[in-house]
Amino acid sequence: MRIHSLAFRSVWSAALVGALLAGCGAETGANTEGLESPESEAVFEGFSPTADNRGESEIDSGQSPERPVHSAGWSCSAGTATWNQPQSAWNSNVNTQGTYFCSASVPATSDTFSVSVQASGAERSGSALLRCNNGTWQWVGGSCDGKIVSTVSATGNTLVCSHSDPVRSKWINWYLSDLKRCADVDGLEWWVAQYNSNNGCLPSTNYDGYGSKDACFRANFQRSGGNSFTEAQSTGHIASLDEYLACGPSAAYPWSNVASFGTLCKYRP
Repeated sequence: MRIHSLAFRSVWSAALVGALLAGCGAETGANTEGLESPESEAVFEGFSPTADNRGESEIDSGQSPERPVHSAGWSCSAGTATWNQPQSAWNSNVNTQGTYFCSASVPATSDTFSVSVQASGAERSGSALLRCNNGTWQWVGGSCDGKIVSTVSATGNTLVCSHSDPVRSKWINWYLSDLKRCADVDGLEWWVAQYNSNNGCLPSTNYDGYGSKDACFRANFQRSGGNSFTEAQSTGHIASLDEYLACGPSAAYPWSNVASFGTLCKYRP
């Protein structure tokens, strides 16, 4: 059977027929990977007291007589702090450029003490340092950004950007060049199996007129890529459907430095 008569096999086509990708991957813990410098420093938006503490926050005009107090001054009530920070594009993907908004729960704290809190939610990374000043929370500093996770964490799909095996390395480079993404494991293994077993692209047909085995297989790979190949070649970055399947509806895939960061996704603003 000639390879061009076979269906394109990858995580993307497998998803259409309900197949699951095999493999696992580690989620990165370094959210600074592939990040450019932020546009500006984080900005404190405000503090909202919890329901039990309303009337005891810095947004009130007066002090509550029930507020805990000691010799240094009024303590600060528990609640939620919100802040934001503009960020530049991550690995050239303009959809990651913009202002990120963060929030975190803040515990009640005595006057003059500071509290460090981490941004809440699965899609945000950052922290804030607040200081209690006589009943009022004061902003000291912080950061807010989109969390960077592996494609495995984002969608359960495993991508590979390099391999010690020469044949797999060759195919991965074709994925990078033609589809502007790293290879999904399922698709990579399928293509390598066809290549190694000489399933199509034979010398007897002058490799279907392409003159070499590699040229024949790559032409069929590009043809099987369909719209993903066309869009990637037109835009210079991963096709929108491929990005969705790799990173899900809320995260973005790198548009540059793909060989280094192509197993990762970053959540959008």
